[in-house]
Amino acid sequence: MTRIMVVLFLIIFLLLLECSSASANPTAKIVGGVVANVASVVFKWAWSLKPTTKTAVSSRSMIKFESGYIVETVFDGSKLGIVPYSVEVSSTGEVLILDSENSNIYRVSTPLSRYSRPKLVAGSPEGYSGHVDGRLREARMDHPKGLTMDNQGNIYVADTVNMAIRKISDAGVVTIAGGMSVRGGGHLDGPSEDAKFSDDFDVVYVGSSCSLLVIDRGNQAIREIQLNDDDCSHQFDDNNLQLGDPNPSNSC
Repeated sequence: MTRIMVVLFLIIFLLLLECSSASANPTAKIVGGVVANVASVVFKWAWSLKPTTKTAVSSRSMIKFESGYIVETVFDGSKLGIVPYSVEVSSTGEVLILDSENSNIYRVSTPLSRYSRPKLVAGSPEGYSGHVDGRLREARMDHPKGLTMDNQGNIYVADTVNMAIRKISDAGVVTIAGGMSVRGGGHLDGPSEDAKFSDDFDVVYVGSSCSLLVIDRGNQAIREIQLNDDDCSHQFDDNNLQLGDPNPSNSC
């Protein structure tokens, strides 16, 4: 396409030059002859150019299936008004379900089945959101996007809209870091009450260092929070800590 445009331009230029040469003075004719010779050289050079072709790269996937696997739905939240966003499995095999849309956390005993009855750990059956610490059923989160659990069974929640990290235990829900940022968040290390996070992060418990790793995506950073030694000193005993309502009559 570029070669054709160059050639057309030179042809038009030579035609105009030829038309005006009849009325030009001798000096102009000499200059016109020089210009015509140069244009002829350029014309031959442009015509000799080889058009470049681009080879299309296929974006097809190369898939190699390994057979022998079966997909099965073991929990159907649509019939219970629960929208699973993330899960965490405790050392005793219980499954914690994070319902980000309704700002709730549930626990379900294993093995999972379509008849499993989840129990509300923290939040409200009505799906109310906010930033309220306190008793499990009175506490409010705001569309959290991640959770993890320490050795003692305490749950840590990435409460992203509130830009806070919450801790859930048998004593209730508290905020252990962040929560004081304005819209859009920030990036500030230091004492937990002063720390600031973005509004896009997740948390992971690291038992070997007794800490939380905060994957702060919005700040393109990994942050660390040292936990209390009591939260990491021994394994979780399900008989000592019963999160959620143990009364089946209050289940969903």
